[in-house]
Amino acid sequence: MRFRVLGPLQAESDGRRLRLGGPRQRAVLAALLSSPGKALSRSRLIELVWDEPTPSAEANLRSFIWKLRNVLAEAGDDGPRILHDQGFRLRVEPGELDLWDFDHRVELARRARGEGRTADAAAAFGRALELVRGEPFQDIEAGSRFDWVRAALQERLDQVAEEHIDLSMDLGAHAGLVAELRDRLARQPLREHLAAQLMLALARSGRRGEALAVYRQTRSVLVEALGAEPDRELQEVHHRVLNGRIGSVAASPARPAPPAAPVDLLPFDLRVFAGRERELKLLSTIADAESARIAVVSGSAGMGKTAVAVHWAHRAAADFPDGRLYADLRGFGPDESAADPGEVLRSFIEALGDAPAAVPVGTEERAARFRRLVADKRMLLVLDNARDPAQVRPLLPGATGCAVVVTSRNRLTGLIASTGALVVPLEAMSEPQARAVLAGRLGGERLAADHDAVQRITDACRGLPLALSVVAATAASRPGDGLAVLADELDAATPLDGLGAADPATDPRTLLHWSYRQLSPEAARLLPLLALHPGPDWAAPAAASMAGTGLHPTRAALAELVEANLLLWTPERRYRFHDLVRAFATELAAQAPEERDAASLRLLDHYLHTAYAAERLLDPARSPIRLPPLRDGVVPERIADGEAAMRWFAAEDAVLLAAVDHAAAIGRDAHCWRLAWTLPNYLNRRGRWHELALVSGRALDAATREGDTVAQARALRDLGQTCSRLERFEAAHAHLTRALALSQDDGDERGQAHAHHLLGRLWRRQRRLPEALDATRRAHALFRSVGDRTGQARTLQAIGFHHLVIGEYAAALPYCEQAMDLFRALRDPISESAVRDDIGLIHHHLGDHPRAVAEFEHALARFRELGFRPGEAEVLGHLGDAHHAAGEDQDARRNWEASLAIYQDLDQPAAKDIRARLDRLDADL
Repeated sequence: MRFRVLGPLQAESDGRRLRLGGPRQRAVLAALLSSPGKALSRSRLIELVWDEPTPSAEANLRSFIWKLRNVLAEAGDDGPRILHDQGFRLRVEPGELDLWDFDHRVELARRARGEGRTADAAAAFGRALELVRGEPFQDIEAGSRFDWVRAALQERLDQVAEEHIDLSMDLGAHAGLVAELRDRLARQPLREHLAAQLMLALARSGRRGEALAVYRQTRSVLVEALGAEPDRELQEVHHRVLNGRIGSVAASPARPAPPAAPVDLLPFDLRVFAGRERELKLLSTIADAESARIAVVSGSAGMGKTAVAVHWAHRAAADFPDGRLYADLRGFGPDESAADPGEVLRSFIEALGDAPAAVPVGTEERAARFRRLVADKRMLLVLDNARDPAQVRPLLPGATGCAVVVTSRNRLTGLIASTGALVVPLEAMSEPQARAVLAGRLGGERLAADHDAVQRITDACRGLPLALSVVAATAASRPGDGLAVLADELDAATPLDGLGAADPATDPRTLLHWSYRQLSPEAARLLPLLALHPGPDWAAPAAASMAGTGLHPTRAALAELVEANLLLWTPERRYRFHDLVRAFATELAAQAPEERDAASLRLLDHYLHTAYAAERLLDPARSPIRLPPLRDGVVPERIADGEAAMRWFAAEDAVLLAAVDHAAAIGRDAHCWRLAWTLPNYLNRRGRWHELALVSGRALDAATREGDTVAQARALRDLGQTCSRLERFEAAHAHLTRALALSQDDGDERGQAHAHHLLGRLWRRQRRLPEALDATRRAHALFRSVGDRTGQARTLQAIGFHHLVIGEYAAALPYCEQAMDLFRALRDPISESAVRDDIGLIHHHLGDHPRAVAEFEHALARFRELGFRPGEAEVLGHLGDAHHAAGEDQDARRNWEASLAIYQDLDQPAAKDIRARLDRLDADL
């Protein structure tokens, strides 16, 4: 059998092309081939094939699967090609899929490139691209979700094509690539790397004017379509073409790491780096050290510690093939903004591949998990802006193959003494080093034109790399001014009124103020506003809402601030401050309190309204809350669906938690509890219940200060439910009974219903079954009274589960089936899967083993699709019980061990019950 997906979908057997049926049947095969060898649930297949499934979609799917099994059957097959185990799975053997052949050839090409065999790598990339006959699944008409699969695969093909072009250009094939690059850019005019490649191909072919015209055209398209300036790569190529610096290998535009590359969290390297060779050479000794592989780069603010560490990390990449991790520990930012080592460990663990919900809770547990993950790896860690040794120690990997570079304004004597770390002190740059920095940015010819002015500029900068980079950026933006003009301005520069005296030898605020005055009015207004942002970094839409002037002009202002070295731009397309620039911007913001306060409120509006919309996508059936009206100038982000909502929450995770605290700190309690309201679903899906308890506590305090009893009751219910999950039963009971009393005082029947429902769950957890049933029935009656279908479904499920717990299995089934029908109608897949798990338990106890296992496997597959780890762990436990009851002890052990691993990772009390089952199984053997 041979399957081809890189173009029109084809299947061949013994050289004969198979007739795959009509469009919908072909779409089913395409969906299975999008995840070859992996099980896809019925619901996932229907989602991929149909945009708007009809009631007969599931029956049609079964028919298509049956027909495809017949079409794909070959003589001598041991079993059908399409298997049904935890979903439908297409069996594909090695050598049968063109996409796998493509990936294998790409892997060989990248390996050759890594070994410096450029010609072999280019040839291997070419052989991979020979397999591409058109767009992936070119002739398939399926649902819009399948378009995402197709687009992701096309992105992989485009990435490889561009890597091939890069290598071909390095081998001198510039002129022959111009036509292909023009064609590709015409089809993808927003793909900036293609524009950079075409510019270099034209320039190296002696067609400089055409290369510059490509830049102008691409910039025009970007500004018109996105309101954004070209990214740094394209701007750098533009500068090189302007200055005639278009050499071959060294000038190839920087590529992002290919999808299969090791984890790399490093920030961008400086475009121009000069000096510090002694320090870089010293750092290189830790790459091959046999004992301590830790270095501490220390120096005062503005000495370029981060730049040195990051530049060396990029330069030493080949010594650390398993990846490079980076964290800004924010040890010298505003009060209480230092990074928590536990949160840094969480980001590292997730980057290394663990599911978010699998990250342990405590810092010590996370440190242990991190050390296990890197135990056999050769990795580099850059821990930037450390405050003290206590912040660093939990982050040390302990593995002999890993190296660590720590930067700090402090000497970190305790860390050096306990680990034997190498000390790399940074002092002010020498005169030749300072000149090299300026020459790298401005060009040697411009410096040679006025030696006296260069001397005055370097004197004003006092050898501070931050000051040199800021001044060089400003000079680069004013190519028509001689350096003497800039030197005169620096000689006359003074601090902004109200900032106090500043000595450039220790504090570059005077130079920062001089650079600030060169900015456009839009960028100058934006800089101090950004200092009000509570998070470690931010995306452009949040900055646009702070400014209140729209996304397009804000992107332009952000680009100007990055170009002026007043902001840093991360590989994740987010922005952040250097500590000294943030302090300067904060002082500027203090001089305009009215605009500062208005910007803070617009920022809170931005996050509240965006997070609220994202939360509604995660749980559309949840009772909504009323939001305050948007202030003028705030434009919330648009989020397409639940998957996009989870991605947005993950990107803004630290920002949203900081925004809850920030809102409380500035007295905006209404924003505080509403922001907290948006987070439970996201944090629940990740199993982060300890953090959810803290957030709910913040919401309760804010609602209490505001005197909003309805909001207090909501927060108490969230807090009670979370405490119940953590088996803090006494605290859970206190919170829930207080919530019930508040709702009764307000005459809020819906609030009373929610409180009774959660009390029912709590009683059931404590095996107080009569109280549980009474509370749940009260909740169901109240939900019916107010017409809340979601509440009715959840209480029907709870009543059914109560009958299940007391052994009335036949009585339990109709309640659960009613609940499942309601959840399906409400499009609540998590709750529907939970009820299906209950139905599986009912059939298990009724002795119908095949039906029980089928229900459990369906629920398990859905929970895995949704990334809901707590549900996955519970179903695995029940699946193990079913197999054990049927005498299938190996299957029972496999499922129980998988359940235990998740519960332990989530730090959940249920782990002890699963461990007890495994212990009993061992004792019986």
